Amino acid sequence: MGWFKKSLLLVGGTFTAAYIYDNTFGDGITNRVIRTLSTLLLISADYKMNFGEEKDVKALHERNSQRLYDLVTTNKGLFIKIGQMIAIQGFMLPSQYHEKFRLMFDQAPEDSWKSCDATLRNELGDNYREEIFSSLEEKPMASASIAQVHRGILKENGREVAVKIQKRSVIKQVNADFMTYKLTMKLYEWIFGLPLTAFANYVCDKTSEELHFKHELSNAQKMSKLIDSDPEFKGKVYVPEYYPEISTDKVLIGEWINGDSIGEYLKLKDKGYDIKQLMETITKVYSRQVFDWGVVHCDLHPGNLLVRKMPIAPDSSTLRQQLVILDHGMYEVFSDEFRYQYSEFWKYTMERNSEKVIEVMRSWGINMDDMMLPVSGTGDVSEYKEQIHKFQEMSYYKRQVLLKKRMKTLLENLDILPMCLTFVMRSMRIVQALNRNFGSPCNRVGILVSEANRTVRLHNYRKPQSMKDYWNELNRIFTYLGMRLLTTLMFELNRISKFFVHYVMFWSSADAKDIEQVYEDEMTERGRGMGFENLPTAEDILQEPEPMGNM
Repeated sequence: MGWFKKSLLLVGGTFTAAYIYDNTFGDGITNRVIRTLSTLLLISADYKMNFGEEKDVKALHERNSQRLYDLVTTNKGLFIKIGQMIAIQGFMLPSQYHEKFRLMFDQAPEDSWKSCDATLRNELGDNYREEIFSSLEEKPMASASIAQVHRGILKENGREVAVKIQKRSVIKQVNADFMTYKLTMKLYEWIFGLPLTAFANYVCDKTSEELHFKHELSNAQKMSKLIDSDPEFKGKVYVPEYYPEISTDKVLIGEWINGDSIGEYLKLKDKGYDIKQLMETITKVYSRQVFDWGVVHCDLHPGNLLVRKMPIAPDSSTLRQQLVILDHGMYEVFSDEFRYQYSEFWKYTMERNSEKVIEVMRSWGINMDDMMLPVSGTGDVSEYKEQIHKFQEMSYYKRQVLLKKRMKTLLENLDILPMCLTFVMRSMRIVQALNRNFGSPCNRVGILVSEANRTVRLHNYRKPQSMKDYWNELNRIFTYLGMRLLTTLMFELNRISKFFVHYVMFWSSADAKDIEQVYEDEMTERGRGMGFENLPTAEDILQEPEPMGNM
């Protein structure tokens, strides 16, 4: 037998042995990597051969989005998280990808108690059950890609707690999964000519933060202090208490909260909750995070928000409504510069001040030409309606090419683009979707504009020294009051319209759009003007998994 055949047998045998060992005693990393690389090669070849004007481009996107979806759901683990991130980036990809990934829930099979027990012993000590808990349920209350949650009772004080335990396979798989995710985005960057690698690196960094539970603990403690220091929220908004002395990077122990999920839209009013007050509290605390504190919970979906009734004082029988915020793993912390810029963006967008909007967006490295301004809510309405008409007359292939060109222009300077915009825009849409599902009981836009304007005013304020200074200050005040009056009028007129249609014209088939639906339709139309086919709807955004335990 020649040296080549011997070498081939040796390499093949070694690879086969490693493959069998990995799947028997390891966590299937080799299998996951092989599956990923083979899928990416297939997708790459398909696009190389079949992306052209004479080809069926829709079918091309459909079959390759299905291949990628099958890869993610088969690999499971962190790939589920990665699939959710693809959904967040979905507006940059063809609509077929958005459709596939928009309902990807962060749910996963449970780890065995044996595996969880091993993690607890490694992190808390062999005698953790006798020393820390008086009871600990072996059946998890919830399971997701990174961790699962068990309910227990502390031995020291008898308090009920949620015990979040990281899955043992995660750490072993994380480096390989991040590598293959970055490779996937690099491939799609090459296929579509879009700057996806920078987003992929950022997503991996944020996901990596979620793997360190002490980071989540720090976020929760920071948010709790901010809420308690604000008289408007103290007692009305609550972050569960955590136990840092018995928590580690892989085990997080926090207060178990009994409350009603705000996802139960129709039941909350029957249970006696004030829906208008609830939605105003959610919107205000979120706007305070974004525009004032600069510490932002980026995953305020219904599963992470509870509402309950609590005594106004320890010895009082009088109850008040309280919002509880759970799951503090995904946060953004703004620099003062970005917080001010984002406040400016909101203020000037609502004022339809296109010059100032362009100035802010260019400071982020986003190039907005006149034809792109409608997406931000400014610019000539007639122009973007004409643009939509022209866009719809194009072939599907030409629309795809145009979208690629515009995205490259829009995101030309990625080195200065604030990547946090990805998650902040999503969380802003979540709050919008929540308000819509409750029937828009609060003037969300009015609250956000007030907070943004306050930040800009405080940042720019100086004591007037001359008549010109007094005039400028007066002009700012009247501009804000006019903007606030406009948002209030729009909100109230919409409420009157809905009331009239529902109660006065009940026999008619007429329908009055909800104010949040009006905003959403406007956003969708602006997106179409630029070529985006798949901006997520309120229903998409709120199709979320169950919470990872009540803590």
